[in-house]
Amino acid sequence: KQWYQRRVAITAGGKTGGKYDRRMSFDDVKDERMLVMVDKLCVWMGTILGEKLNRENLISQIRNGAFMCRLAEEIQEAVDSYKNTADEPGSLPRKAPQGYKLDVSGRSMEARENVMKFLNWARELRVPESSIFSPDDLLKLKGKMNVVNTLLAVARRAKDCGMAADIDAPPKIANAFQGLEEKFGKKFDHTAAAFGGAKSQLKTVTTKLNSSSAWKIVQQKIDTILQLPGKPSYEIFRA
Repeated sequence: KQWYQRRVAITAGGKTGGKYDRRMSFDDVKDERMLVMVDKLCVWMGTILGEKLNRENLISQIRNGAFMCRLAEEIQEAVDSYKNTADEPGSLPRKAPQGYKLDVSGRSMEARENVMKFLNWARELRVPESSIFSPDDLLKLKGKMNVVNTLLAVARRAKDCGMAADIDAPPKIANAFQGLEEKFGKKFDHTAAAFGGAKSQLKTVTTKLNSSSAWKIVQQKIDTILQLPGKPSYEIFRA
């Protein structure tokens, strides 16, 4: 319990010493493509480690290096299996980082040692040196996107080595709606079920059209859907 309380105090999302630290969140990142990659990384890492990671807590959670060393342990299992089955696996790490410390501050020497152990392992995984972040990018919060880029490179090397978790795989739409349901309540329940939950019989509507009224009925239906009764649909599409 004492370890957990201290860990929470150290890794509270975006806070240092009880104060909000903008450098530990991604509020200042304006490029949506980068934010999408951060979200992918959070889902990928969180799934592997059984942790809830998001833009707000990612940096604070990985800052002391322990999460990344745990991640390396999980990937190493896939690497070991790959080396035993691949025809030419090439040079790969023999073991995951050893002796890393869990209960340490992100500003401590132990944290720096943790980070260095992970980075050395990533180099052995053949992550390009140009994609390896500097320890101070994380420890001193000088370059969080450099950290993200390194972890993305690790994720793709893990995929090359046969790891089942694929960071580039699109998430199931049902999971997205499940998240909406958790946030906004049961109003999204039927939508989630339609895309990924229990299958149910859809209501069938039959409308009999004749040649003289077909376009008029279609136009009325489209106008109703668009809720623009004062502007015919053909004018909208023609604009």
